Amino acid sequence: MLDLSNTVVYDIETFLNVFTLHMEALHSDASSTWEISTFRDDRRELIDWFNWLYRTQTPMIGFFSLQFDYPVIHYIYTNPQATIDQIYAKAQELLGRGDRFGGMIWERDRFAPQIDLAKIHHFDNKAKTTSLKALQVNMRAETVVDMPVEPGTVLGHNEVNGLLIPYNRHDVTETKRFAHFSTKAIEFRLSLVDQFGVDVMNFNDTKIGAKILEQKIGEDICYDRSSGRKQPRQTVRNRIALADIIFNYVSFTNPEFARVLDWMKQQVLTPDDLEDPDAPIKTKGVFTGVKANVGGIDFHFGTGGIHGSVSAQRIIATDEWLIRDIDVASLYPSIAIVNKLAPAHLGEAFTREYAEIPKERKKWQQLKGKKCVEANSLKLAANGTYGKSNDKYSVFYDPQLTMTITINGQLLICMLAEWLLTVPTVQLIQANTDGITYRIHRDYLEQVKAIETRWEQFTLLTLESVHYKRMWLRDVNNYIAEDMDGKLKQKGAYWHPDPFDYANSISEQQPPAWHKDLGNCVSIRAAVAAMVHGVDPDAFIRAHSDPFDFMLRIKVDRASKLLLGGSPVQPTTRYYVARDGAPMVKISPPAGPLGDYKRRNGLTDAEFNRIAASIPAGQWDERIHTKNKSRYEQRETAIEAGWKVAECNDARSFRFDNVEYAWYVNEARKLII
Repeated sequence: MLDLSNTVVYDIETFLNVFTLHMEALHSDASSTWEISTFRDDRRELIDWFNWLYRTQTPMIGFFSLQFDYPVIHYIYTNPQATIDQIYAKAQELLGRGDRFGGMIWERDRFAPQIDLAKIHHFDNKAKTTSLKALQVNMRAETVVDMPVEPGTVLGHNEVNGLLIPYNRHDVTETKRFAHFSTKAIEFRLSLVDQFGVDVMNFNDTKIGAKILEQKIGEDICYDRSSGRKQPRQTVRNRIALADIIFNYVSFTNPEFARVLDWMKQQVLTPDDLEDPDAPIKTKGVFTGVKANVGGIDFHFGTGGIHGSVSAQRIIATDEWLIRDIDVASLYPSIAIVNKLAPAHLGEAFTREYAEIPKERKKWQQLKGKKCVEANSLKLAANGTYGKSNDKYSVFYDPQLTMTITINGQLLICMLAEWLLTVPTVQLIQANTDGITYRIHRDYLEQVKAIETRWEQFTLLTLESVHYKRMWLRDVNNYIAEDMDGKLKQKGAYWHPDPFDYANSISEQQPPAWHKDLGNCVSIRAAVAAMVHGVDPDAFIRAHSDPFDFMLRIKVDRASKLLLGGSPVQPTTRYYVARDGAPMVKISPPAGPLGDYKRRNGLTDAEFNRIAASIPAGQWDERIHTKNKSRYEQRETAIEAGWKVAECNDARSFRFDNVEYAWYVNEARKLII
């Protein structure tokens, strides 16, 4: 097992004429900076340190380090005479690679164990991409510092010492803070390395779960070596007829649900580009606009699940009227298990091992407790495998399995809703991917419980229930529910970190919320206090004393600029809405070639390129361009339009006497139901 006692945290910077590496010990104040540049050369001391790391196998923690930082220092370690030009060229080569693994140095070849916090938290996922600067805001750093010098330039001696090295050190300090916030995630992975005999240290949760099941099934079944290389076995599809995957026991008497079911059975999922035989099946966004109005709410269907809700309502339980919430336990894994579903290429081996996971997890919970490492790892195996069935890099890849689970999952929830509505007084409040919330008169509680039991017996799925005292619903994704003990469930726009356990409350969200925008907590907290406790939001906000709760962040990409009062500010900027401030504007390049006619929505690339090739360059054509003949232009977007803001990248520059309280109160009132 890795020994974390001497773990170091590091980060590098590379420029045309300078390379720097700064490190800090994870558990002490020890630190060092090395430089290789046209001004000095610390490579001998740096190589000595690398050798010490190799001899002691001391773990190194970085942020997005497996893809960049470590390959660069590995290059220096294996090429100790490399010039600064060669080091910079290596860095640029890594940054220019389009594939995920081209520059990767695999575990067996590394001179020291690597822990990449970005990998662990799945920040390499497009939907969760998070920079260290955005994390600095979420971690409430005293200072948020972006690169102070232009990348790719030649730096002077004063710039190196006065700007680059302090920036390098600041990044390491903040990475170290995040490492401490990630302690539980690191220790969990550490405990699994010995258990499974593979390096899962840099796996995200979903990947850990898939690896556990993969090992249970066996490598010989999951992989093909006939070509001489280890290739994942997969089932690639070019069409999925929904009529072939909808369970034959799904049926409805409600005409709205029956209409949607009939429509679904006529649908065939195909690739976006029918002319490309290797194009993947389109499994997202193909059901746009499909809905059914049942029980007073609109059920919206999609390939990823179902949702529907009353909107902008406050619902209160009484002695006579109950608010009951029912969820299917582990809906997606359970659908696969009870219906014996599997990726086509894995068949019975998958169904056998997958069905054992819940049983094995329960045994470990009874033996060592509900949240023991073994039980948590098996939970990941159950939940993570479903997601991997639609991952083209996974051994579980079979998009038909994904669609079979999600399409039938929402239809089974609709069957449950239809059956519940046969009980007098049932009023639907909301339905989501795995459950339903409804209001019912107490006299009919036993009758509705009997319906729930009958549905469980029919589907072989298990329902879990809870009663609420009050609910405030903006929509299905944004609401507050108060249980009978007064505990709040806050979702979407109404969730904020716990002010008394800030970092842990973010880490323990499912999934962890470090990638989210956690700005303007004060307005959320004021709105919740107003609805739950009747506190005046204006009084709450004006009496609030935590400056970080007032702060917001804006991040622009490298192609865009951020201007405050006409002057450039750093791409990731922390700010607050202020009385004495200035307008903030994001300047973005055109979404297409400057001056060209804008492309019409709903076109595939293949269709657009085919028509564009048949007409003269620069000519408008109604088949591919917008009707109003608009052209691509530079875009300006106001940040907090109509209000002034003040930058507070250094938290000490925040001033309570400069806060524009009216804006924060207005934002709170928008949330109050």
